Amino acid sequence: MPAFTHAMSAALIHLLWQGALVGALLWVALAAMAGATARARYLVSCVALAALALLPALTAAGVLYLQSQPAPPSAAPVVAPLRDIVGIPQPMLPIWIQPATPHLLWLSWVQAWALPLWSAGVVICSIRFALGGVHAYAISRHREPAGGDLARVVEAVAARMNLARPVRVFTSKVLDSPSVLGWLRPVVLIPPAAIVGLTPGQLQAVIAHELAHVRRHDYVTNLGQIVVETIFFYHPVVWWISNRIRMERELCCDDLAVACCGDAPGYARALTALERMRMAAPALALSATGGPLLFRIQRLLGSHARDDRPSPWSVAVAVCLALACVSLNMNWSRLLAQSDEPAPRFDVVSVKRNTLNDGTVMMGTRGDTFTGRGVMLRMLIAGAYGVQDDQLIGAPAWLATDRFDIVAKAPASTSEDRPAPVSRNQLMMRALLADRFGLTVHKETRNLPVYALVLPRDGRLGPHLQKVAIDCAAIEAAARARQSNPSSNAAPSARGCGTSVGPGVVLAWGQTMWEFATALSKLWNTGSSLNRPVIDRTGLTGTFDVDLRFTPERIPSGGPWPSIDPDGPSIFTAIQEQLGLKLEAQRGPVDVLVIDRIEPPSED
Repeated sequence: MPAFTHAMSAALIHLLWQGALVGALLWVALAAMAGATARARYLVSCVALAALALLPALTAAGVLYLQSQPAPPSAAPVVAPLRDIVGIPQPMLPIWIQPATPHLLWLSWVQAWALPLWSAGVVICSIRFALGGVHAYAISRHREPAGGDLARVVEAVAARMNLARPVRVFTSKVLDSPSVLGWLRPVVLIPPAAIVGLTPGQLQAVIAHELAHVRRHDYVTNLGQIVVETIFFYHPVVWWISNRIRMERELCCDDLAVACCGDAPGYARALTALERMRMAAPALALSATGGPLLFRIQRLLGSHARDDRPSPWSVAVAVCLALACVSLNMNWSRLLAQSDEPAPRFDVVSVKRNTLNDGTVMMGTRGDTFTGRGVMLRMLIAGAYGVQDDQLIGAPAWLATDRFDIVAKAPASTSEDRPAPVSRNQLMMRALLADRFGLTVHKETRNLPVYALVLPRDGRLGPHLQKVAIDCAAIEAAARARQSNPSSNAAPSARGCGTSVGPGVVLAWGQTMWEFATALSKLWNTGSSLNRPVIDRTGLTGTFDVDLRFTPERIPSGGPWPSIDPDGPSIFTAIQEQLGLKLEAQRGPVDVLVIDRIEPPSED
């Protein structure tokens, strides 16, 4: 997905735990403010809702900033340090892959569908918003000018409340309780039943409540709440905070009404009378009978027991969403948590064009020196970022044709090159590509064709797929020790670990199924190409030896190739008959590496 889309998806998902944290802080604050005024609790709740609405924008901006940085470390599958490889024709180039945890399919689906599902939810909630506006407009159209006596009562109450703004007063037969509509030109709508059914003192208190909404500009705040509810509809904390704001708003207006009229019991009786004649008010209107009416009446009479805690269900849902968000954003969180230490770089680098054109590719490390002969940049980029060749997007054609001779000496290091999530050699190669080739990239998730490597229904493995118990890390550590101490008498291991692909053959020793699936995606230079990434969905754990032989689509140049049987099976048939596995064509979310910029190198 594009960088902006990825940033929005990350912001929406991260809001789960961010909102849960804001809700927890507000819960604690309200519990500590149980004896505070309703105005203070209202302000704190509004600040919490504003912070919750601002956090996604800050998160998206942070993600966009990190993506704009050249070659940032990412949580991609880790590619092992390149081993010593003798000069061999390109089609038989071995591929060495470090074990890694496969990307969880369900996590990819969540990341890919987060923005579309959110957009659909916003549209549905926007319809609800629009219907509320239509309802309010319809009510405002069914109104009649108030009589002179009622207008004078409203003017007198407004004067006592020091309300300088002009307020228009109308009667409405479609409402059963007084309400306020509008902000710039506020309108107070009073039903005739309230004029007849309330005493003059009670009517003045109810009107004072409505004018308190005008004085406090509550219509604007309520409109902002509906916008936040529409955008962040999926978060229960948003709804809880918004409900708290509405309740505290009514309490604030109750306090102003009582202060204006001085008769709390009479105002409580007025609220009770209005409730008997009440019908639903529009969502955009502010009504005197809003909020938890029983609690408001008890509060006015001084017999309430306050409880500022959210319901246990709201807390449980918020905690579950926060825990789910932690697992959904593990990769992105590791990216933010990386240290500020500078990325390692090669001390000395030599880059020259290869002019031999003999089809030979050699690359590997000996000690602290990386040597590459006749290498193509696609190989180096894929290895540096831990992606398969089909996951490179936007690569110019010369990346697969121009060859280079590279010698790079790394600074001395006493630690093994196996830190997570990105190895030291990968970081140094990324820096080399950025410095000498001007490489800048970013990652996206796209829904692309893939091949899924799956087990058949009977679950039986083929004769050329054998499970083995081997410690590849120990074998590699012993090889490193022999390189650093050539005089050592330690005997080399009788076997190695790795994967080798060539025309009509894929060999693997001590490899996981994820590593084998990755190797199947790297057949593009061997006369065969699946032309799409291969994803391991076998569910097999442990390490395996693989001996896969098939007939490629074409015989590559540089032969003869005695291992190729011209009458042999295709790669699809060979995988099924020899390994007991199957390649199924599917579509799924694939992490791709988009090349934003790359230039021919500055040679020595």
